[in-house]
Amino acid sequence: VGQMLARLLVLEARESVLADPHSERRAQAAAQGAVAVEELEPGAFSLVLEAVGRPETWAAAVRAAAPGGTVVLVGGCPAAEAPLPAAPLHYDEVDVLGAFHHDRAEVDRALDLLATGTVDWQALAGPAIALDELGEALRRRSAAARKLIVDPRR
Repeated sequence: VGQMLARLLVLEARESVLADPHSERRAQAAAQGAVAVEELEPGAFSLVLEAVGRPETWAAAVRAAAPGGTVVLVGGCPAAEAPLPAAPLHYDEVDVLGAFHHDRAEVDRALDLLATGTVDWQALAGPAIALDELGEALRRRSAAARKLIVDPRR
């Protein structure tokens, strides 16, 4: 989701900064035209789109927002609670919005961008694996930066 958001912003001629600790994902983002950094500078961004969905990345997104800025939590967080830093919310008047990932029109647009090659899905994809290889691939997933492609015909 984060890579796609970054690419869509680039296609709209907007500055897009993608933060990721993984060097391969940063390279993917840079190849798609985004600025790629290991972590976001606190208080630097008027708009932050958080796409990971972990309590620590939600908090980092709030810290990265500039005074008066907005954080949109796109990445669904499975944790029951996610503590956020209070100072930016109160003193800097940072707004935090939740967002379900998509609606039908957005899915149609994304599919069109992928089908026409405007967004290169292969740049984000790893090699295809068989369905019976999925369990092992998920166990070693922390080392992989690319999306898994499962081909049940293999």
